[in-house]
Amino acid sequence: MTYFKLLMKNLRMKAALWIFALCGLSISVPPVFNGLYSTAAEQEGMKMTVDNPAMVALIGPVPGGDYTSAVMFGHQMLMFMALFHGLFGILIANGIARRAEESGLTEYVLSAGISKKTIVTSQLMSGILINSLVFIILFGGLSLYDIEGLSITGNLYYALGLALFGLLFFVMTLVIGNLFDSGDMTFGIALSLLIIFYLYRAVTDVMNTAYSVISPYHWLSRIEVYGDNREIWLIPFTVILILIILSYVLFLKRDIGDSYIKIGKEKNLRKIYSYPKLAFINMRVMIISWLIGLFAAGLSYGSIFGDLESLIGENDMLRESLGSNDAAGFFISMLLVISALMAAVPALMITGRMLNEEKDGRLEVIIAGTMNRKVSRTKVFITHYLYGVAAGVSSFLLTILGMYLASMNVDDLSITIKDYVLSAVNYSAGIIFIIGVSALFAGISKKLHLAAWLYAAYIFFANYFGVLINIDEVFNAQSILLFKQYAL
Repeated sequence: MTYFKLLMKNLRMKAALWIFALCGLSISVPPVFNGLYSTAAEQEGMKMTVDNPAMVALIGPVPGGDYTSAVMFGHQMLMFMALFHGLFGILIANGIARRAEESGLTEYVLSAGISKKTIVTSQLMSGILINSLVFIILFGGLSLYDIEGLSITGNLYYALGLALFGLLFFVMTLVIGNLFDSGDMTFGIALSLLIIFYLYRAVTDVMNTAYSVISPYHWLSRIEVYGDNREIWLIPFTVILILIILSYVLFLKRDIGDSYIKIGKEKNLRKIYSYPKLAFINMRVMIISWLIGLFAAGLSYGSIFGDLESLIGENDMLRESLGSNDAAGFFISMLLVISALMAAVPALMITGRMLNEEKDGRLEVIIAGTMNRKVSRTKVFITHYLYGVAAGVSSFLLTILGMYLASMNVDDLSITIKDYVLSAVNYSAGIIFIIGVSALFAGISKKLHLAAWLYAAYIFFANYFGVLINIDEVFNAQSILLFKQYAL
Protein backbone atom coordinates (compact mmCIF):
# COMPACT_ATOMS: atom_id res chain seq x y z
CA MET A 1 0.00 0.00 0.00
CA THR A 2 1.38 3.43 -0.99
CA TYR A 3 1.58 6.26 1.49
CA PHE A 4 -1.10 8.17 -0.43
CA LYS A 5 -3.51 5.24 -0.13
CA LEU A 6 -2.70 4.97 3.56
CA LEU A 7 -3.49 8.66 4.06
CA MET A 8 -6.80 8.37 2.24
CA LYS A 9 -7.70 5.23 4.19
CA ASN A 10 -7.16 7.08 7.47
CA LEU A 11 -9.08 10.12 6.23
CA ARG A 12 -11.99 8.37 4.54
CA MET A 13 -14.49 8.54 7.41
CA LYS A 14 -13.65 12.07 8.58
CA ALA A 15 -13.55 13.44 5.03
CA ALA A 16 -16.75 11.61 4.06
CA LEU A 17 -18.68 13.13 6.97
CA TRP A 18 -17.46 16.64 6.17
CA ILE A 19 -18.16 16.29 2.44
CA PHE A 20 -21.62 14.87 3.11
CA ALA A 21 -22.49 17.73 5.49
CA LEU A 22 -21.05 20.56 3.38
CA CYS A 23 -22.31 19.38 0.00
CA GLY A 24 -25.63 18.24 1.45
CA LEU A 25 -26.31 21.70 2.89
CA SER A 26 -25.50 23.48 -0.37
CA ILE A 27 -27.51 21.07 -2.51
CA SER A 28 -30.58 21.13 -0.25
CA VAL A 29 -31.09 24.91 -0.22
CA PRO A 30 -31.91 25.94 -3.88
CA PRO A 31 -35.43 24.43 -3.95
CA VAL A 32 -36.22 26.16 -0.64
CA PHE A 33 -35.33 29.60 -2.03
CA ASN A 34 -37.18 28.82 -5.25
CA GLY A 35 -40.32 27.84 -3.31
CA LEU A 36 -40.32 30.85 -0.98
CA TYR A 37 -39.31 33.53 -3.48
CA SER A 38 -40.83 32.47 -6.79
CA THR A 39 -42.31 35.78 -7.93
CA ALA A 40 -40.44 38.91 -9.02
CA ALA A 41 -42.02 40.93 -6.19
CA GLU A 42 -40.87 38.46 -3.54
CA GLN A 43 -37.37 38.36 -5.00
CA GLU A 44 -37.16 42.14 -5.09
CA GLY A 45 -38.34 42.23 -1.49
CA MET A 46 -35.55 39.91 -0.40
CA LYS A 47 -33.05 41.99 -2.37
CA MET A 48 -34.17 45.04 -0.41
CA THR A 49 -33.81 43.07 2.82
CA VAL A 50 -30.17 42.12 2.24
CA ASP A 51 -29.14 45.44 0.68
CA ASN A 52 -27.97 47.08 3.91
CA PRO A 53 -24.60 47.38 5.70
CA ALA A 54 -25.24 44.60 8.23
CA MET A 55 -26.14 42.02 5.60
CA VAL A 56 -23.41 43.21 3.23
CA ALA A 57 -20.93 42.63 6.05
CA LEU A 58 -22.34 39.14 6.61
CA ILE A 59 -22.81 37.83 3.06
CA GLY A 60 -21.19 40.36 0.72
CA PRO A 61 -22.42 43.05 -1.70
CA VAL A 62 -25.72 42.46 -3.50
CA PRO A 63 -25.11 41.46 -7.15
CA GLY A 64 -26.46 43.70 -9.89
CA GLY A 65 -29.35 42.71 -12.12
CA ASP A 66 -32.36 40.59 -11.26
CA TYR A 67 -32.25 38.94 -7.83
CA THR A 68 -33.61 35.57 -8.92
CA SER A 69 -33.87 32.62 -6.55
CA ALA A 70 -30.66 31.23 -8.09
CA VAL A 71 -28.74 34.50 -7.60
CA MET A 72 -30.22 34.68 -4.09
CA PHE A 73 -28.90 31.19 -3.34
CA GLY A 74 -25.38 31.98 -4.56
CA HIS A 75 -25.24 35.34 -2.81
CA GLN A 76 -26.55 34.23 0.59
CA MET A 77 -24.78 30.87 0.76
CA LEU A 78 -21.32 31.43 -0.69
CA MET A 79 -19.68 33.39 2.16
CA PHE A 80 -20.76 31.12 4.99
CA MET A 81 -20.13 27.93 3.05
CA ALA A 82 -16.65 29.26 2.27
CA LEU A 83 -16.01 29.58 6.02
CA PHE A 84 -16.88 25.93 6.56
CA HIS A 85 -14.94 24.71 3.51
CA GLY A 86 -11.90 26.66 4.71
CA LEU A 87 -12.20 25.16 8.19
CA PHE A 88 -12.47 21.70 6.63
CA GLY A 89 -9.26 22.24 4.68
CA ILE A 90 -7.42 23.50 7.77
CA LEU A 91 -8.43 20.53 9.93
CA ILE A 92 -7.49 17.94 7.30
CA ALA A 93 -4.14 19.55 6.43
CA ASN A 94 -3.10 20.07 10.05
CA GLY A 95 -4.01 16.48 10.92
CA ILE A 96 -1.98 14.81 8.16
CA ALA A 97 1.01 17.16 8.38
CA ARG A 98 2.12 18.87 11.59
CA ARG A 99 0.07 16.73 14.00
CA ALA A 100 1.34 13.59 12.29
CA GLU A 101 4.90 14.80 12.96
CA GLU A 102 4.11 15.56 16.60
CA SER A 103 2.74 12.06 17.15
CA GLY A 104 5.81 10.48 15.54
CA LEU A 105 3.92 8.93 12.62
CA THR A 106 5.99 10.78 10.03
CA GLU A 107 9.23 9.40 11.48
CA TYR A 108 7.80 5.88 11.29
CA VAL A 109 6.97 6.46 7.65
CA LEU A 110 10.48 7.70 6.92
CA SER A 111 12.00 4.71 8.67
CA ALA A 112 9.99 2.46 6.33
CA GLY A 113 11.92 3.85 3.37
CA ILE A 114 9.35 6.37 2.14
CA SER A 115 11.02 9.60 1.02
CA LYS A 116 10.15 13.10 2.18
CA LYS A 117 9.20 13.99 -1.38
CA THR A 118 6.65 11.16 -1.41
CA ILE A 119 5.23 12.33 1.93
CA VAL A 120 4.64 15.93 0.88
CA THR A 121 3.37 14.87 -2.55
CA SER A 122 0.87 12.50 -0.93
CA GLN A 123 -0.30 15.24 1.44
CA LEU A 124 -0.93 17.62 -1.44
CA MET A 125 -2.59 14.93 -3.56
CA SER A 126 -4.99 14.10 -0.72
CA GLY A 127 -6.06 17.75 -0.48
CA ILE A 128 -6.53 17.98 -4.24
CA LEU A 129 -8.52 14.73 -4.34
CA ILE A 130 -10.81 15.69 -1.45
CA ASN A 131 -11.62 19.10 -2.91
CA SER A 132 -12.06 17.57 -6.37
CA LEU A 133 -14.71 15.29 -4.85
CA VAL A 134 -16.35 18.35 -3.30
CA PHE A 135 -16.44 19.99 -6.74
CA ILE A 136 -17.86 16.93 -8.49
CA ILE A 137 -20.58 16.32 -5.88
CA LEU A 138 -21.60 19.98 -5.72
CA PHE A 139 -21.65 20.45 -9.48
CA GLY A 140 -23.44 17.18 -10.09
CA GLY A 141 -25.98 17.66 -7.30
CA LEU A 142 -26.89 21.23 -8.26
CA SER A 143 -27.13 20.28 -11.94
CA LEU A 144 -29.90 17.79 -11.15
CA TYR A 145 -32.35 20.61 -10.40
CA ASP A 146 -34.65 22.03 -13.02
CA ILE A 147 -34.83 25.48 -11.45
CA GLU A 148 -34.91 28.66 -13.50
CA GLY A 149 -31.60 30.52 -13.26
CA LEU A 150 -29.72 27.55 -11.78
CA SER A 151 -27.56 27.29 -14.90
CA ILE A 152 -24.77 24.85 -15.68
CA THR A 153 -22.30 27.74 -15.76
CA GLY A 154 -23.47 29.03 -12.38
CA ASN A 155 -23.29 25.55 -10.87
CA LEU A 156 -19.76 25.20 -12.26
CA TYR A 157 -18.55 28.45 -10.71
CA TYR A 158 -20.30 27.82 -7.36
CA ALA A 159 -18.78 24.35 -7.03
CA LEU A 160 -15.37 25.36 -8.36
CA GLY A 161 -15.20 28.47 -6.19
CA LEU A 162 -15.84 26.56 -2.96
CA ALA A 163 -13.48 23.72 -3.95
CA LEU A 164 -10.68 26.18 -4.72
CA PHE A 165 -11.34 28.06 -1.48
CA GLY A 166 -11.05 24.86 0.54
CA LEU A 167 -7.89 23.86 -1.32
CA LEU A 168 -6.40 27.32 -0.75
CA PHE A 169 -6.65 27.00 3.03
CA PHE A 170 -5.55 23.36 2.89
CA VAL A 171 -2.28 24.32 1.18
CA MET A 172 -1.92 27.46 3.31
CA THR A 173 -2.10 25.28 6.43
CA LEU A 174 0.64 23.02 5.06
CA VAL A 175 2.87 26.07 4.60
CA ILE A 176 2.12 27.35 8.12
CA GLY A 177 2.80 23.85 9.50
CA ASN A 178 6.28 23.99 8.02
CA LEU A 179 6.95 27.39 9.54
CA PHE A 180 5.80 26.65 13.10
CA ASP A 181 6.62 23.75 15.38
CA SER A 182 3.27 22.66 16.81
CA GLY A 183 -0.12 21.55 15.60
CA ASP A 184 -1.87 23.96 17.97
CA MET A 185 0.13 26.91 16.65
CA THR A 186 -0.51 25.83 13.06
CA PHE A 187 -4.24 25.47 13.63
CA GLY A 188 -4.47 28.74 15.57
CA ILE A 189 -2.71 30.80 12.90
CA ALA A 190 -4.56 29.18 9.99
CA LEU A 191 -7.92 29.64 11.72
CA SER A 192 -7.03 33.24 12.57
CA LEU A 193 -6.30 33.95 8.91
CA LEU A 194 -9.61 32.35 7.91
CA ILE A 195 -11.49 34.63 10.31
CA ILE A 196 -9.38 37.75 9.68
CA PHE A 197 -9.91 37.53 5.91
CA TYR A 198 -13.66 37.28 6.54
CA LEU A 199 -13.74 40.20 8.97
CA TYR A 200 -11.55 42.33 6.70
CA ARG A 201 -13.92 41.67 3.80
CA ALA A 202 -16.93 42.45 6.02
CA VAL A 203 -15.57 45.89 6.92
CA THR A 204 -14.18 46.86 3.52
CA ASP A 205 -17.25 45.67 1.62
CA VAL A 206 -19.27 48.19 3.63
CA MET A 207 -16.72 50.99 3.30
CA ASN A 208 -15.27 50.45 -0.18
CA THR A 209 -15.20 47.12 -2.02
CA ALA A 210 -11.98 48.11 -3.80
CA TYR A 211 -10.11 47.47 -0.55
CA SER A 212 -11.54 43.94 -0.28
CA VAL A 213 -9.52 42.61 -3.19
CA ILE A 214 -6.88 40.89 -1.02
CA SER A 215 -9.48 38.70 0.69
CA PRO A 216 -10.28 35.29 -0.87
CA TYR A 217 -13.90 35.77 0.23
CA HIS A 218 -14.06 38.81 -2.02
CA TRP A 219 -12.89 36.75 -4.99
CA LEU A 220 -15.86 34.46 -4.47
CA SER A 221 -18.42 37.25 -4.12
CA ARG A 222 -17.15 39.04 -7.23
CA ILE A 223 -17.77 35.97 -9.37
CA GLU A 224 -21.51 36.70 -8.91
CA VAL A 225 -22.56 33.11 -9.52
CA TYR A 226 -25.84 32.62 -11.43
CA GLY A 227 -25.65 36.29 -12.39
CA ASP A 228 -22.78 37.71 -14.41
CA ASN A 229 -20.60 34.61 -13.71
CA ARG A 230 -17.32 36.53 -13.89
CA GLU A 231 -14.78 33.78 -14.39
CA ILE A 232 -11.91 36.27 -14.21
CA TRP A 233 -12.22 36.24 -10.41
CA LEU A 234 -11.14 32.61 -10.36
CA ILE A 235 -7.68 33.73 -11.53
CA PRO A 236 -6.55 34.98 -8.06
CA PHE A 237 -6.86 31.39 -6.83
CA THR A 238 -3.75 30.57 -8.87
CA VAL A 239 -1.89 31.68 -5.74
CA ILE A 240 -2.51 28.06 -4.72
CA LEU A 241 0.25 27.02 -7.14
CA ILE A 242 2.72 29.31 -5.40
CA LEU A 243 1.75 27.90 -2.02
CA ILE A 244 2.15 24.33 -3.31
CA ILE A 245 5.69 25.08 -4.47
CA LEU A 246 6.43 26.82 -1.18
CA SER A 247 5.17 23.88 0.88
CA TYR A 248 7.35 21.52 -1.17
CA VAL A 249 10.49 23.60 -0.68
CA LEU A 250 9.91 24.27 3.03
CA PHE A 251 9.21 20.61 3.83
CA LEU A 252 12.14 19.17 1.88
CA LYS A 253 14.66 21.60 3.37
CA ARG A 254 13.85 21.09 7.05
CA ASP A 255 14.26 18.16 9.42
CA ILE A 256 11.22 16.22 10.58
CA GLY A 257 9.94 17.70 13.83
CA ASP A 258 11.83 20.94 13.23
CA SER A 259 10.47 24.31 12.09
CA TYR A 260 11.67 27.61 10.67
CA ILE A 261 10.07 29.74 13.39
CA LYS A 262 10.56 28.64 16.99
CA ILE A 263 8.51 30.36 19.68
CA GLY A 264 9.29 30.06 23.37
CA LYS A 265 11.85 27.25 23.03
CA GLU A 266 14.05 28.83 25.65
CA LYS A 267 11.27 28.34 28.22
CA ASN A 268 10.89 24.61 27.86
CA LEU A 269 12.04 23.87 31.40
CA ARG A 270 8.91 24.95 33.23
CA LYS A 271 7.65 23.71 36.55
CA ILE A 272 4.16 22.39 35.93
CA TYR A 273 2.68 20.90 39.07
CA SER A 274 -0.99 20.66 38.13
CA TYR A 275 -3.11 19.35 35.27
CA PRO A 276 -5.10 22.62 34.88
CA LYS A 277 -1.83 24.49 34.26
CA LEU A 278 -0.65 21.85 31.80
CA ALA A 279 -3.97 21.94 29.94
CA PHE A 280 -3.89 25.74 29.71
CA ILE A 281 -0.32 25.79 28.41
CA ASN A 282 -1.24 23.29 25.70
CA MET A 283 -4.35 25.23 24.65
CA ARG A 284 -3.27 28.81 25.24
CA VAL A 285 -2.50 29.62 21.59
CA MET A 286 -5.90 28.46 20.46
CA ILE A 287 -7.72 30.26 23.28
CA ILE A 288 -5.87 33.56 22.80
CA SER A 289 -6.38 33.40 19.02
CA TRP A 290 -10.13 33.06 19.45
CA LEU A 291 -10.32 35.83 22.05
CA ILE A 292 -8.47 38.27 19.79
CA GLY A 293 -10.36 37.17 16.68
CA LEU A 294 -13.81 37.58 18.20
CA PHE A 295 -12.93 40.92 19.77
CA ALA A 296 -11.87 42.07 16.30
CA ALA A 297 -15.16 40.69 14.96
CA GLY A 298 -17.06 42.82 17.45
CA LEU A 299 -15.10 45.92 16.45
CA SER A 300 -15.76 45.30 12.77
CA TYR A 301 -19.49 44.81 13.23
CA GLY A 302 -19.85 47.71 15.64
CA SER A 303 -18.16 50.04 13.14
CA ILE A 304 -21.12 49.73 10.72
CA PHE A 305 -23.93 50.31 13.24
CA GLY A 306 -23.96 54.02 12.49
CA ASP A 307 -25.13 53.43 8.93
CA LEU A 308 -27.97 51.03 9.75
CA GLU A 309 -30.79 53.43 10.55
CA SER A 310 -30.08 55.84 7.69
CA LEU A 311 -29.75 53.19 5.01
CA ILE A 312 -32.72 51.16 6.21
CA GLY A 313 -34.72 54.36 6.42
CA GLU A 314 -34.04 54.98 2.73
CA ASN A 315 -35.32 51.48 1.90
CA ASP A 316 -39.12 51.84 1.86
CA MET A 317 -39.87 48.14 1.27
CA LEU A 318 -37.59 46.98 4.08
CA ARG A 319 -38.91 49.67 6.42
CA GLU A 320 -42.47 48.58 5.65
CA SER A 321 -41.64 44.91 6.29
CA LEU A 322 -40.19 45.78 9.70
CA GLY A 323 -43.20 47.91 10.59
CA SER A 324 -42.82 49.80 13.85
CA ASN A 325 -40.03 47.55 15.07
CA ASP A 326 -36.47 48.72 15.58
CA ALA A 327 -34.55 48.10 12.35
CA ALA A 328 -31.10 48.35 13.92
CA GLY A 329 -32.17 46.00 16.70
CA PHE A 330 -33.22 43.41 14.12
CA PHE A 331 -29.79 43.17 12.52
CA ILE A 332 -27.82 43.56 15.74
CA SER A 333 -29.84 40.70 17.25
CA MET A 334 -28.89 38.51 14.29
CA LEU A 335 -25.23 39.47 14.74
CA LEU A 336 -25.39 38.57 18.42
CA VAL A 337 -26.75 35.09 17.68
CA ILE A 338 -24.01 34.45 15.13
CA SER A 339 -21.38 35.83 17.53
CA ALA A 340 -22.64 33.55 20.31
CA LEU A 341 -22.32 30.53 18.03
CA MET A 342 -18.81 31.57 17.02
CA ALA A 343 -17.91 31.92 20.72
CA ALA A 344 -19.16 28.37 21.34
CA VAL A 345 -16.66 26.95 18.82
CA PRO A 346 -13.49 27.33 20.98
CA ALA A 347 -15.45 25.90 23.93
CA LEU A 348 -16.38 22.80 21.92
CA MET A 349 -12.76 22.48 20.80
CA ILE A 350 -11.60 22.54 24.43
CA THR A 351 -13.99 19.80 25.53
CA GLY A 352 -13.03 17.82 22.44
CA ARG A 353 -9.35 18.26 23.29
CA MET A 354 -9.90 15.96 26.27
CA LEU A 355 -10.91 13.20 23.84
CA ASN A 356 -7.85 13.83 21.67
CA GLU A 357 -5.61 13.44 24.70
CA GLU A 358 -7.32 10.13 25.47
CA LYS A 359 -6.98 8.95 21.87
CA ASP A 360 -3.24 9.71 21.82
CA GLY A 361 -2.68 7.83 25.09
CA ARG A 362 -1.47 10.86 27.05
CA LEU A 363 -4.50 10.95 29.32
CA GLU A 364 -3.85 7.40 30.48
CA VAL A 365 -0.32 8.36 31.53
CA ILE A 366 -1.57 11.39 33.44
CA ILE A 367 -4.28 9.46 35.26
CA ALA A 368 -1.82 6.68 36.17
CA GLY A 369 0.45 9.26 37.80
CA THR A 370 2.78 8.20 40.60
CA MET A 371 2.37 7.09 44.21
CA ASN A 372 2.66 10.71 45.35
CA ARG A 373 0.64 12.48 42.65
CA LYS A 374 -2.28 11.23 40.60
CA VAL A 375 -4.82 13.08 38.50
CA SER A 376 -8.36 11.76 38.60
CA ARG A 377 -10.61 11.48 35.56
CA THR A 378 -13.03 13.80 37.34
CA LYS A 379 -10.39 16.51 37.61
CA VAL A 380 -9.52 16.18 33.92
CA PHE A 381 -13.19 16.40 32.96
CA ILE A 382 -13.93 19.39 35.19
CA THR A 383 -10.79 21.20 33.99
CA HIS A 384 -11.79 21.00 30.34
CA TYR A 385 -15.41 21.86 31.11
CA LEU A 386 -14.51 24.97 33.12
CA TYR A 387 -11.93 26.08 30.55
CA GLY A 388 -14.58 25.62 27.86
CA VAL A 389 -17.08 27.75 29.76
CA ALA A 390 -14.47 30.43 30.48
CA ALA A 391 -13.27 30.55 26.86
CA GLY A 392 -16.76 30.54 25.38
CA VAL A 393 -18.24 33.19 27.64
CA SER A 394 -15.11 35.37 27.53
CA SER A 395 -15.05 35.23 23.73
CA PHE A 396 -18.66 36.36 23.54
CA LEU A 397 -18.16 39.12 26.12
CA LEU A 398 -15.18 40.43 24.15
CA THR A 399 -17.28 40.38 20.98
CA ILE A 400 -19.98 42.47 22.67
CA LEU A 401 -17.31 44.78 24.11
CA GLY A 402 -15.90 45.28 20.62
CA MET A 403 -19.38 46.10 19.27
CA TYR A 404 -19.98 48.59 22.07
CA LEU A 405 -16.59 50.33 21.78
CA ALA A 406 -16.92 50.69 18.00
CA SER A 407 -20.49 52.01 18.20
CA MET A 408 -20.42 54.09 21.41
CA ASN A 409 -20.04 57.35 19.45
CA VAL A 410 -22.86 56.57 17.03
CA ASP A 411 -25.67 59.10 17.40
CA ASP A 412 -29.32 58.00 17.63
CA LEU A 413 -28.49 54.32 18.05
CA SER A 414 -31.39 52.72 19.89
CA ILE A 415 -29.17 50.02 21.48
CA THR A 416 -27.97 51.05 24.94
CA ILE A 417 -25.30 49.62 27.21
CA LYS A 418 -28.11 48.00 29.21
CA ASP A 419 -29.16 46.10 26.09
CA TYR A 420 -25.60 44.88 25.59
CA VAL A 421 -25.42 43.69 29.21
CA LEU A 422 -28.75 41.85 28.94
CA SER A 423 -27.62 40.25 25.69
CA ALA A 424 -24.39 39.12 27.35
CA VAL A 425 -26.34 37.42 30.13
CA ASN A 426 -28.97 35.84 27.88
CA TYR A 427 -26.67 34.45 25.20
CA SER A 428 -23.96 33.42 27.66
CA ALA A 429 -26.50 31.06 29.21
CA GLY A 430 -27.08 29.54 25.78
CA ILE A 431 -23.34 29.12 25.25
CA ILE A 432 -23.00 27.35 28.61
CA PHE A 433 -25.86 25.04 27.65
CA ILE A 434 -24.10 24.06 24.39
CA ILE A 435 -20.89 23.40 26.35
CA GLY A 436 -22.87 21.24 28.76
CA VAL A 437 -24.27 19.21 25.86
CA SER A 438 -20.74 18.82 24.51
CA ALA A 439 -19.41 17.67 27.89
CA LEU A 440 -22.30 15.23 28.29
CA PHE A 441 -21.69 13.66 24.88
CA ALA A 442 -17.93 13.52 25.50
CA GLY A 443 -18.53 11.71 28.77
CA ILE A 444 -20.85 9.15 27.14
CA SER A 445 -18.79 8.33 24.06
CA LYS A 446 -15.86 9.68 22.08
CA LYS A 447 -17.78 9.33 18.82
CA LEU A 448 -20.94 10.90 20.23
CA HIS A 449 -19.12 14.21 20.77
CA LEU A 450 -19.57 14.83 17.05
CA ALA A 451 -23.29 15.26 17.78
CA ALA A 452 -22.46 18.40 19.79
CA TRP A 453 -20.92 19.95 16.68
CA LEU A 454 -23.94 18.90 14.64
CA TYR A 455 -26.22 20.52 17.21
CA ALA A 456 -24.24 23.77 17.00
CA ALA A 457 -24.51 23.63 13.20
CA TYR A 458 -28.25 23.06 13.53
CA ILE A 459 -28.59 26.11 15.78
CA PHE A 460 -26.79 28.19 13.17
CA PHE A 461 -29.03 26.87 10.41
CA ALA A 462 -32.23 27.38 12.44
CA ASN A 463 -31.36 30.97 13.36
CA TYR A 464 -29.60 32.35 10.29
CA PHE A 465 -31.31 30.48 7.48
CA GLY A 466 -34.56 30.36 9.43
CA VAL A 467 -34.84 34.14 9.10
CA LEU A 468 -34.11 33.99 5.38
CA ILE A 469 -36.21 31.00 4.36
CA ASN A 470 -38.88 31.15 7.10
CA ILE A 471 -38.50 27.62 8.46
CA ASP A 472 -41.25 26.21 10.64
CA GLU A 473 -41.32 27.49 14.23
CA VAL A 474 -41.19 23.89 15.48
CA PHE A 475 -37.66 23.51 14.10
CA ASN A 476 -36.61 26.95 15.30
CA ALA A 477 -37.78 26.10 18.82
CA GLN A 478 -35.13 23.39 19.10
CA SER A 479 -32.44 26.09 19.10
CA ILE A 480 -31.25 27.21 22.52
CA LEU A 481 -30.05 30.49 20.96
CA LEU A 482 -33.48 31.32 19.55
CA PHE A 483 -33.33 34.44 17.41
CA LYS A 484 -36.06 36.83 18.48
CA GLN A 485 -36.55 39.45 15.82
CA TYR A 486 -36.48 43.08 16.82
CA ALA A 487 -35.59 42.37 20.47
CA LEU A 488 -32.25 42.10 22.21
